[in-house]
Amino acid sequence: MTSPPSLTTDQILSYLAVEPADRRDCVALLQGSPGPGAVVVLAALNERLGTASGEPPRLEVAETDWIEGFLRFTPELVQWHAELGIPDGVTRATLADVGRNLDINRRVHGRFGLDTFRWLTHHYAGSIFQLGRLQYLMHQGQDSPPEAAAGTGGIPGAAAGEWLLGIHIPESGGLAPLAVQASLEQARPFFARYFPERPVRIADCASWLLDPYIPTHLDADSNIVRFARRFTPYCRPIDTPTDAVYFTFRTRNMTDLAGLPRRTALQRMVLERIDDGGCWQLAYGYLPLP
Repeated sequence: MTSPPSLTTDQILSYLAVEPADRRDCVALLQGSPGPGAVVVLAALNERLGTASGEPPRLEVAETDWIEGFLRFTPELVQWHAELGIPDGVTRATLADVGRNLDINRRVHGRFGLDTFRWLTHHYAGSIFQLGRLQYLMHQGQDSPPEAAAGTGGIPGAAAGEWLLGIHIPESGGLAPLAVQASLEQARPFFARYFPERPVRIADCASWLLDPYIPTHLDADSNIVRFARRFTPYCRPIDTPTDAVYFTFRTRNMTDLAGLPRRTALQRMVLERIDDGGCWQLAYGYLPLP
């Protein structure tokens, strides 16, 4: 790899779509030389770039060290994308997840931070890309997801070690069918062009949005139900009591659910299931890529 371009602070924050409320703290982290913790993060990011390594590293560093490391490594990641020929628009859409997660952290915790830093290591390994509405994470298949119950089986017809695209849904809008379809149609050609050594034909998804409870409690024509219907279920769903609350309301507080809004059908469904003694689940699905 050639030396990364010298991006200005404003250019780095632009690539990462950092919101105004988080800009001052980010600028402060870019002043002077990297701190000791950030040096550790930078070394780990450099080692992982391009490997599509699945397991994020566990480092004895602070949350702000991860943020500083991401900020300082951005020029190198942008250069790596460019050398592969990846369009700058895709790079910007992908890296905007950093600013989005900084903003979510401020809404959830009321402070500058990034409690989802482990998730963002995938972006800095070059494993995930946003194409239109959806994100796609390159990963290798196995007999069954590690968090699923033993003996439930994997994706029918997918070999262990086969490259798959994990579908993730960033907080950037709804799930309009046309937008979802347009994104899916981009995925296979994109990865065939830029990562031909990792051929993909199947996408999978693990999400509370695939919980089989939803189609029986939301309108059949709702975008969420129409999204879930694209997938063929596999594996047994597992209980994840907090996911639906966190992703619907952006709170991890499960002790004051009565104070949450019930304005939309989705909000009411999420809370009423818990009121009735039910538990939200993480469910698994797959689909052939168009």
